Amino acid sequence: MKYTCLYSVVVPVYQGEATLARLFDEIQAFFEGKSQSFEVIFVSDGAIDHSWNLIQQLKEKYTTYIKGVQLTRNFGQHNATLCGIAQAQGRFILTMDEDLQHAPAQIEKLILKQKEKDYDLVYGYFENSKHNFFRRISSKALKYILQWSLPDLHPDYSSFRLIKTEIAQATLQLNHPNPFLDVYLSWVSRHCSSVPVIHYERFQGKSAYTLKKLVRHGLHILFNFSNLPLRAFSYLSFALFLLSTGYALYVFFRKIVYNDFISGFATIAIFLGMGFGLVFLGIGLLGEYIQNINLKTTQKPNFLIKEIL
Repeated sequence: MKYTCLYSVVVPVYQGEATLARLFDEIQAFFEGKSQSFEVIFVSDGAIDHSWNLIQQLKEKYTTYIKGVQLTRNFGQHNATLCGIAQAQGRFILTMDEDLQHAPAQIEKLILKQKEKDYDLVYGYFENSKHNFFRRISSKALKYILQWSLPDLHPDYSSFRLIKTEIAQATLQLNHPNPFLDVYLSWVSRHCSSVPVIHYERFQGKSAYTLKKLVRHGLHILFNFSNLPLRAFSYLSFALFLLSTGYALYVFFRKIVYNDFISGFATIAIFLGMGFGLVFLGIGLLGEYIQNINLKTTQKPNFLIKEIL
């Protein structure tokens, strides 16, 4: 691949009307201050405000530096990021959020860390997150679960990344209906690192991640990329089998030795209830995996482009 610049900055856009102009100004100031070539790729992911109009205005003003991509609808942050990666022509790809909580000035830390050992991927992680209390707790809980269920996933993963372009674009071959870019990257390369960066207060508005979206996001990851739910159910079923077998042996020997044990309705009801409950739980888990297999076979596109500037 022939690179036209050194860095491609990919920014998925959902509600960036109030922040994109300032974000671009800070990105431009950083790279021009370092005398390094760059491009900024804004991917309008079914934006709910006038972000696309602003991207058009920025493109008219800064023709050389900006590429705008409008998707046909909202496909999600990871899909939009993959779309931006597909359009990138820089030697390295930087991904960051639109809300100015990732400051362009912090990019230097990622660059310096990458150069230490020529890393394929460097994450910027936040020692003092400025998300609200609910978001911090839910994000920590999700990371804990994912680290347990996906041991190859980098523990400091975030959407603030510096990636070698050949590594980033290798993930485009991993077509999945519900992609999780950081799992893709963990499959492509293990030569990764991380560096602490400052996380700033949100410039305006509220995060688009509601409790429902966070839960759905976590479930998508678990059912698409981990066998933990099935394995946990297998362990639980085996434990119930041992418990039921032990209780049955106890009843049998008590009957033989003392002949004074009568199994009551409550005991039978409890074990039947637990048994049927686990059966239905297992059917539900299998149904989730079957649904994901169905989505894969339909080859649903990760994104569809409506317009490119």
